[in-house]
Amino acid sequence: MEKILSIGDVHGRDTWMWDTHGSSYDFNTWKIAVENGAPGDDPFWNELPFREYDKIIFIGDYVDSFDLPDDTILRNLQNIIFFKKAAPERVVLLLGNHDIQYFIKGQICSGHRPSMHPILTHIFADKECDFKLAHFEEGEKGDKWLWTHAGVTEGWYKELRSKVFNPNHRLYEVYRDYTEEQIAELLNVAFEAREGVIFNVDPYSGGWDTWAGPLWVRPEMLNSSPLVGINQIVGHTVMKKIRVENFKGGFSNHFIDCPFEDTFEDPLIIEI
Repeated sequence: MEKILSIGDVHGRDTWMWDTHGSSYDFNTWKIAVENGAPGDDPFWNELPFREYDKIIFIGDYVDSFDLPDDTILRNLQNIIFFKKAAPERVVLLLGNHDIQYFIKGQICSGHRPSMHPILTHIFADKECDFKLAHFEEGEKGDKWLWTHAGVTEGWYKELRSKVFNPNHRLYEVYRDYTEEQIAELLNVAFEAREGVIFNVDPYSGGWDTWAGPLWVRPEMLNSSPLVGINQIVGHTVMKKIRVENFKGGFSNHFIDCPFEDTFEDPLIIEI
């Protein structure tokens, strides 16, 4: 059985450190030790909370804040990346709409900071940081779990498949062998190929597409067109507390973008 910690939209805040290391002080103590040669993910650190989890999944939106300065946002992102590189098999970094606007043309959204564009473009383009669009896990009982920034609707997923599995598609030979069980792999490859449908924005977020993609879809649409049989964990839309929408068939959508101080100490933890 795996124990998984999911961390919602960060937007420059360092409150995630309390969930992974106990406090910002403990994180920095650990970081200094690792910088001086100590192994980052070792039984020596068993007293730190992150060692309890098989996976720690950040749901994206590391940048853009309406109250924090550039240097605070940048330092926090660098610390998250440091954590990933120190514990690469344990930490998963997903991308959000606020992140991709710094390295994909035409994706500007609210909160964009021109002053940070050059450095963030460099950071997000670094393949060693291993950012991706989606992550999938299957539980011991066969339950399926999908993490993306905003979620995947059945309607949008059908649209994606109709495009990439078309024999006339330019990358058909790349996509053709992906099965229904490889949804995260398909999403990640489609993102790397910059498939236009990935970046769809529907009217709920000010766009014109019928179905929003996994960087933009809002809870109303995600809950009205869920992926049958797949539990989803998403951020993107602010909630006062973690919200769970249950569906017939025993699967659910979990919304974890809860940035308030009275909720950050109670993150989403699942055992599958």
